[in-house]
Amino acid sequence: MGILIEAPSRRQDAAGTPANAPAVATAGEPAGALHIREVVRITGLRREQLYMWQRRYGFPSPLRDAFGDRVYPADQVARLKLVKQLLSEGWRAGAVVPLTDSALQSMVGLAVADPAPLAPEISNAVRLLGEHRIGELQNHLSKLLVGQGLRKFLEQTLIPLNEAVHERVVRGEMQTFQELRFGDLAQRLLRDVTRLVRPTRDSRHILLATPPNDPNQLGLAILELLLFTEGINCLTLGTGVPAQEIAGAADAYHAALVVLLFDRGISGKIAGQEIRSLRRALVPEIPLLVSGRAVNLLAKPIDHVEVAVDFNKVMATLRAQGILPSAPLARMPDLPGRTQHA
Repeated sequence: MGILIEAPSRRQDAAGTPANAPAVATAGEPAGALHIREVVRITGLRREQLYMWQRRYGFPSPLRDAFGDRVYPADQVARLKLVKQLLSEGWRAGAVVPLTDSALQSMVGLAVADPAPLAPEISNAVRLLGEHRIGELQNHLSKLLVGQGLRKFLEQTLIPLNEAVHERVVRGEMQTFQELRFGDLAQRLLRDVTRLVRPTRDSRHILLATPPNDPNQLGLAILELLLFTEGINCLTLGTGVPAQEIAGAADAYHAALVVLLFDRGISGKIAGQEIRSLRRALVPEIPLLVSGRAVNLLAKPIDHVEVAVDFNKVMATLRAQGILPSAPLARMPDLPGRTQHA
């Protein structure tokens, strides 16, 4: 007859703590740290989400208990609760998970609007992207570019299409990888035509960038090309650029004006902080213009900062600043495949 020995549970300490109890802090663990199972139960998030966010965004950043399992400090659990709340309000993970606690707090309660009705050609493009028919989407956009011409294509097709795709990702109707694929396709299309547009030699330089937490590379590329069509020479730093780097570049390249594009995943409070930080970093002689969707969220005007909600307002500001080139832009060659008219 064998002897029955009750083996201690891996989840049971010397005091007999049950397996489903919250993780108890050991040496090196902060008090109040919770095991991942407790975090999942409290926040309603899935383990897979926590793992993916840790790999992609570096948050959350759990510790390990005596058994090597993930435990989460109380401040990270509180931040995860905010993230969960914003996700339930319609924000996408990529727009909120990388943000700080203060940024997340400022975004709570901001509405994510329902998608507006789309023009047929834009609706067709959204449908092709949703069905993963990338080759057909590329052909569709190329035909629209040839038929509409560059300026109309940018303003009436690509800008609203970019917004439509992003809104569907925010609402969970599309995946982030689809937005990334669309952005890559659109930027390659723009690169093919950028070589046809050249500002005049005497045009003054304008510096373009987006602030930290705004990854809208396509929006920046569209604005750059629209300015090129007006004969304005753009120096683009890219997305997610800190204020000190923008100010340093503006001084080094003798920029006539700095344009900061705000678009996605940022609240009015954070936008205001970023704008004030950049205005302090810039020399007083360099004008600062901010544009994009987030400027509508600003609670009040900011001293010595111009605001433009769309491209027409951007151009009006450049005219008022005397930055438009004295000579008109040379005629852009016809796009490949465009029908010639007498």
